[in-house]
Amino acid sequence: MAELIIEIQASPGVRMPPADRLQALLEFAAEQEGAGGEVSVWICRDGEIAELHERYQGIPGPTDVLSFPGEPPYLGDIAVSADTAAAQAAEVGHSPGREIAYLALHGLLHLLGYDDLDETSRARMLARQDELLEAFEREYPGEWDEPAGR
Repeated sequence: MAELIIEIQASPGVRMPPADRLQALLEFAAEQEGAGGEVSVWICRDGEIAELHERYQGIPGPTDVLSFPGEPPYLGDIAVSADTAAAQAAEVGHSPGREIAYLALHGLLHLLGYDDLDETSRARMLARQDELLEAFEREYPGEWDEPAGR
């Protein structure tokens, strides 16, 4: 089976889920999808993702997640806004760390060929995203948010 090599970075001061748990989720998802390669994940601030959003998609303002496909074996890059993730987590009723993980998984699925450009493909992608996260959490229970100070 193909291996997924993951590099995870965070901007200074960003609270993120435990890196080993986030990495395990993405490895699990790639294995379930029969994919391998290399991917980088950057957990950043709204201002940072807003710059990327405008530069590469021509849309001003922040977004929750962006993915940038690469050339095999490099799958690409994923940027997740911790600020937007925290706001969305409050809206849907789960932790900021789980929302960051959910968004990183969304970015990975984009790099693996999923899209959400129309309602049908969006529903398919979100269903797969939910299925993978729930399966991972059943198989590997644990917390998405570390206590403050760690």
